[in-house]
Amino acid sequence: MSPSGGADRGYLSASMANPAQTYRLRAAASGREALAEVHADGVYVDRETGEEMQPVTKTLPLAPSASSLLRIPENLRACARCDQLIGMDVSDCPYCGLRQEPATGTR
Repeated sequence: MSPSGGADRGYLSASMANPAQTYRLRAAASGREALAEVHADGVYVDRETGEEMQPVTKTLPLAPSASSLLRIPENLRACARCDQLIGMDVSDCPYCGLRQEPATGTR
């Protein structure tokens, strides 16, 4: 029960930040690559070749971040004020703070 006497609905506040870091993984022998969230105790195997894959580098954005989209051209737009590239899923420019217009999905 909540302090007001009503039933506690158990609402949780969802954070918009992305806490997980994505890595580029590579299989040494074949050179095949994949993107995945990496955990310290995990073993990552290429499902096609069965080779073990090792983390090579972190991808952008670095965690924690307000955006969960990888920094590739299809996921970026220019800020209306400062012209810096920002993620399509970011509401406020991290450089100048300007609230962005909703992304229309067209270029």
